[in-house]
Amino acid sequence: MEKTLLYHYTSLSHLIEIFKTGKLLTSQTEKMLKVKKPGLWFSTNSKWEFSAFKRFNDGKKEFDLNTPEEFEKYIGCARLVTNLNSLFVTFAKYKHKSKVNPLLWDKMAEIGKSKGADPNEWYATFNPLSINNLDIEVFEAGEWFNLKKENGEFDSDLFNRNLEKTFVFKKGKEMEEKMIKEIPKKGEVLEDEVEQVKEHKVEQVVEDKSEEVEVVKVEEVEEGKVEQVEEDKVEDVEEDKVEEVDEKMAEKEKPKSKGIFSKVRNFFRGNNNLF
Repeated sequence: MEKTLLYHYTSLSHLIEIFKTGKLLTSQTEKMLKVKKPGLWFSTNSKWEFSAFKRFNDGKKEFDLNTPEEFEKYIGCARLVTNLNSLFVTFAKYKHKSKVNPLLWDKMAEIGKSKGADPNEWYATFNPLSINNLDIEVFEAGEWFNLKKENGEFDSDLFNRNLEKTFVFKKGKEMEEKMIKEIPKKGEVLEDEVEQVKEHKVEQVVEDKSEEVEVVKVEEVEEGKVEQVEEDKVEDVEEDKVEEVDEKMAEKEKPKSKGIFSKVRNFFRGNNNLF
């Protein structure tokens, strides 16, 4: 008997989070809606699941990503694949198994249908699934490609190529480069500020000590005394100021970004869709 394949559609950005946990988790949206048994959703549609749409903000406006091509352009498009088995229930059975509010169940179907999806193609399980037991595919130029090679290795070229061409990756890279340019070089700042300190403090010390020397009897001033006082004072001032400048630079050079993948997460909004 031919096996029925199930597909969970997602973005490359979210796939990174899945890799971190090593698991595909049940619906966070349903957890927030207090569903007693949140589902992990798959579809029998091998082309695209229209209920997998995402709300997206490009910094200028908000709009829905409704197709794999739109996912590919903005956030990358991927899916996880498994076989239908006894762990899965249909959307109709999910209503009773999950003890979901009937009004919410109706709303889920309504939203999916409004996007062109067929709830009869939906299947849910109530436990997380390890990615080790799932195939992973990436959408590129109208086709789906397996991210796992025949020898079991991860096709990093396929993944990176598709991630780097997305809107969110390019935008995040642009922001990082801008921040790097705004951070002045430590050496340049220290050199400039220390030189200013030297000039200002030397003049001040010479002026102050000269006034003191004028009221002291010439015979009581040892040869080189004024020079020694000036030299010691300048060294003290320079040392103190350098430490102060170092502290300022430590503050300036605190990381302003948590990395490209952390920025990537700031472009998404919450969704009420299943996938």
